[in-house]
Amino acid sequence: MQKHSEPSYRTSVALPLLILFLLGLIFFGTYIAAGHFSAAPLPVSRALIFLGAYAATALVSCLFFLLKERKQRNEQILSETLNTKMHNMFKYAVGLPYAIVDEQGRVRAMNSALQKLLGIDDPFYRGSVSDFCGGVSLQEIVRAGIKGEESRTEVGRLTMDAILAATDDTQKSAEPVLRNMEDGTIVSLFEGGRFVARAYAVELNERVNYLVTFTDASELLDLKEKMDRDMPAVAYIDVDNLEELTQYTHVNYRDASRQVDDILIQWAASLNGYLREYERDRYVLFFAQEKLRLCEEDRFSALLDRIRDIRLGEYGIPVTVSVGISLADTSMAERAKEASSALDMALQRGGDQVAVRRRDGIRYYGGQTRPFQRRTKVQSRVVASYLLTKISEADNLLIMGHHNPDFDSIGSCVGIAQFGLLAGVPTKIIMDLSNSNYRIATERLCASRTYSEMFVSAHKGLDLIRSGTLLIIVDANNFNILESKEVADNVRQVSGKIAIIDHHRQTGEYHFEPVVNYIDPSASSAAELVTEMLEQSENSYNVTSDTLVSDEVASVILSGIMLDTNGFTRNTGSRTLDAARYLYGKGANAEYVHTFFNQDYSDYVCERSFSSCTLMHGNTVGLTWSQGTGRGPEDKIAAAKEAERLLNVKGVSASFALVVVNNVVHISGRSDGSVNVQLILEKLGGGGRYDSAGAALSDVSLDATINDLREAIESYFEESEEGRRSTT
Repeated sequence: MQKHSEPSYRTSVALPLLILFLLGLIFFGTYIAAGHFSAAPLPVSRALIFLGAYAATALVSCLFFLLKERKQRNEQILSETLNTKMHNMFKYAVGLPYAIVDEQGRVRAMNSALQKLLGIDDPFYRGSVSDFCGGVSLQEIVRAGIKGEESRTEVGRLTMDAILAATDDTQKSAEPVLRNMEDGTIVSLFEGGRFVARAYAVELNERVNYLVTFTDASELLDLKEKMDRDMPAVAYIDVDNLEELTQYTHVNYRDASRQVDDILIQWAASLNGYLREYERDRYVLFFAQEKLRLCEEDRFSALLDRIRDIRLGEYGIPVTVSVGISLADTSMAERAKEASSALDMALQRGGDQVAVRRRDGIRYYGGQTRPFQRRTKVQSRVVASYLLTKISEADNLLIMGHHNPDFDSIGSCVGIAQFGLLAGVPTKIIMDLSNSNYRIATERLCASRTYSEMFVSAHKGLDLIRSGTLLIIVDANNFNILESKEVADNVRQVSGKIAIIDHHRQTGEYHFEPVVNYIDPSASSAAELVTEMLEQSENSYNVTSDTLVSDEVASVILSGIMLDTNGFTRNTGSRTLDAARYLYGKGANAEYVHTFFNQDYSDYVCERSFSSCTLMHGNTVGLTWSQGTGRGPEDKIAAAKEAERLLNVKGVSASFALVVVNNVVHISGRSDGSVNVQLILEKLGGGGRYDSAGAALSDVSLDATINDLREAIESYFEESEEGRRSTT
């Protein structure tokens, strides 16, 4: 802070005395010089003239400086008087409460407005600012001011003009309070409402003190909170499987639909909401945001569990619903659009859950039941027809799965390639050509001229990207695990044409609009989805089997279904068997496919490394782990097999196998369908499907990962138990 010193009498007199001294030297020097160059001595009268001139000049100079000094002193007295009056006015008349506190937060002085507000009569109150600010310390108020005023070089070096200007703005309008609320700290005074506290540094006698002002924001905050509570949330509700269930079981659709409708009406009434059915088994609901907090506290069990209690048929298959909710601070049209997008996310994750879209992302609740496999193939036919049209419009087709490809990823890629061949579009499959699974699955396939040059590396794939390129991603929807994320990013930037076909639950939103986003977690495998699309295309376009699917292609696709169903013993429904029947009809050789799964010695060594094992949660969850053998992909494959094997232990409903590969802990999770391993591994940053999921944790030890996994498992069962208790 710049210091201003007041002029003293000694300082004001020094300048005119110096000028008089200089004038005297000038006149004396002039007189001596005149006498030196004069032939005759100067008369006395001449000396008197010089003396008179000097005296007159000195007198005029003194009068000038005395008048100027008098004027300055009058202005100084007036300024001091004004400052004193302004200080008294600010302290006693202006209604902005403030306190002067030292660096420790002790109150040194406060104005009458703050005294009145706090009900303090003692003008020499010496308590701490935190005593009447609800425990908020001076340091917190200062930090909030620094954060809100980052553009300033110092923490508000204050002038009286700035204080008065701020006070005037605050008294004129509430807008500055709203605009600057983030610059201060919200405090609750013990005798008043809620105020915005701001601290300004003031130097006094080379010591820093703080002027803490309090701006009343009670009404504004109450209004803001009321607006937040009353802001309507938009929800789209979709009954997942009622139509399919009535096809499976001999029940009356109307009765089942009425039960669902009654529960939805009761739930909407409890929220004071407005519910309307806009399409068969599809609803839209408007309700206040404050009710949403109550729903999130019980994880929407009042809706999901009650709907799930509706069981149809002799096997008691539950009915489920999915809900998408948006709280976007935008127009109602945009809010409805985002709610619809949230519903799509819930459905693509398998249904039986609620997706709530907030400003900080999407939160998911539910997902406790296994996705119900739909019998209808209408969606497969529609997607196949639309995808074939887009392929025909493309300049070339690139197909890609996830890195470290398994037989499902390889088989799905080969199946989609048939669409490129059918459309007559140049087609390439991006694959890790050194992967052992690739070599096993395509050994016979690549012997033909059609497929000998179809598989390319990721580096070669980058050279094939054009403005009209279409990229189809299969068996993955997480771009971080693709065979080449660089290829996907380049296609998105160059052509923007990307299609996704997958059976894993979608874990996040895309930063682009896919050409096709066909995700069905109820399918056993991506190969099953691709097989259905091939079958529907063959029927629609009357394509001969020799043209579309050969016996070698059918065998490779079948290997993907067999892998993800563990030889048709897990997650196998009528659609899965229909897909297998179609492939067998095209010449798929089951005996040949079984050779894909033969174990070599390195796999045997990797599996033997899983020597540690334990059971938890009443011996229903199994954990096994290994430090790895250094064989990389083989260790991860061995972990998946160990998880499958551990699931065969009597009483075990879920299993997890952990292995260390290149300082990354990989987790494979499997379930018999009663435990959602995908929700468990999502807590560790992973994902997958209801009964098959995975995760990878970097820069963490195996022991720490095991402990984190245990906590995630316990948290999952605690949340499930809380949901059941709240429903009861």
